[in-house]
Amino acid sequence: MHKIKIATRGSKLALWQANYVSSMLRDLGIEAELNIIKTQGDRVQDRFLHEIGGKGLFVKELETSMLNGETDLAVHSLKDLPAVTPEPFVLPAILKRHNPVDAIIFKPESFKRLGIIDKTLSKDHFRDMGEVTIATSSLRRQSLFKGVSKNIKLEAVRGNVDTRIRKLMEGDWDALILAAASLERLSIDNVDFCFIDPEWYVPCAAQGALALECRENHPLRPIFEKLSDPVTYACASTERKILELLGGDCTMPFGAHISSQLHHTAVRTLVLDYEGNESRSYHSYDKNILDLDIEALIGKSLAGLKEMDLDKRLKSIEVDVPDLGSLS
Repeated sequence: MHKIKIATRGSKLALWQANYVSSMLRDLGIEAELNIIKTQGDRVQDRFLHEIGGKGLFVKELETSMLNGETDLAVHSLKDLPAVTPEPFVLPAILKRHNPVDAIIFKPESFKRLGIIDKTLSKDHFRDMGEVTIATSSLRRQSLFKGVSKNIKLEAVRGNVDTRIRKLMEGDWDALILAAASLERLSIDNVDFCFIDPEWYVPCAAQGALALECRENHPLRPIFEKLSDPVTYACASTERKILELLGGDCTMPFGAHISSQLHHTAVRTLVLDYEGNESRSYHSYDKNILDLDIEALIGKSLAGLKEMDLDKRLKSIEVDVPDLGSLS
């Protein structure tokens, strides 16, 4: 039996994820011990992530522990990782994706007052909802609501899942946006929540996917790779590549989501400015993503965004317009 140490943050969600991977590794002959590490992103709770360095602040200390030989492996929500994995690290496995969409949790009295009856809410639902205060610190989520209705008030929130839900229940907000995967992983079913239609509310790149990170030369890397789901790996990696080529990260108001079944692949990309003006592209294919030309798929998506004023959106949020060359 091989023995390793897994670097993880200490939140309930992070521990669930690390234990989930640990149980899968045990079946492959690897015994894992958790090494809980507090990151800069955990320490600074009073400022937006994009103001203090982005979601990489949840990663740096975990990577340092691997560099120092204190741990062997880190488990991440892939959406929290920068679009480019720095040397000497690799992502040997991306696990089968959990629910990739966004969920909205309502305070019980607000759920009743607003008369929510549908399990999935569309843009029209929010346009007709009436006055509502929604908490989220994601620029993508905030920008998607801009322009939908003047009755939607947006508030910022930080903290782990439990903290955010407690703030919702104790505060003046009506609702809170979270990744549906976090509710699924923590088995949170004692709150009033709905999913948000991903055809409009396009998820961020790699949302719902868990990734393993290790040093490139780690001797157990071939075993770690056995946990990877090929379709999820292809979809999430492509979403992250689109994000990289756009010059963004997951703190920016960008969305990219690919769903793929046996004979169908759907690709949705989204770039917004801070006022809710948007550029979108959608393409579908009658093949599984493993049978597609990924470079051509990416090029078609980026070309679709450019046709919808991509350059204007990027300039508005002060992101350099990339030279997409032959891809677009």
